[in-house]
Amino acid sequence: CWGIVRTARAELFGKDLLPSYSDIDPQDKRALTQACEEVRVDHVFKESPPVAGAIATAWRARVCVHVGLVVEADGRLWVLETDVETGPCLTRIDQFEQRYTKVVYYDD
Repeated sequence: CWGIVRTARAELFGKDLLPSYSDIDPQDKRALTQACEEVRVDHVFKESPPVAGAIATAWRARVCVHVGLVVEADGRLWVLETDVETGPCLTRIDQFEQRYTKVVYYDD
């Protein structure tokens, strides 16, 4: 999920390309949570409303389990996400938020 977020954010919004974290196994949610915190602090991300270009972090309890990118299509906001089961897709923000304990959006 992180790969599509970092690439789309750079390509679609002209933002800096963030670290790849290619050494982290996507199933290692504790390492994903640590990487999420690293990116937030190192790149001075602040919590934001869901706006185009913001990173959507999905949480279950205190563990970051998934990330997506807020994009605009057809005049509305969506979360661009990918995983093994669905592949890349656009998900309505309310549907994305319903799947997790909490969703926090970050932008720089």
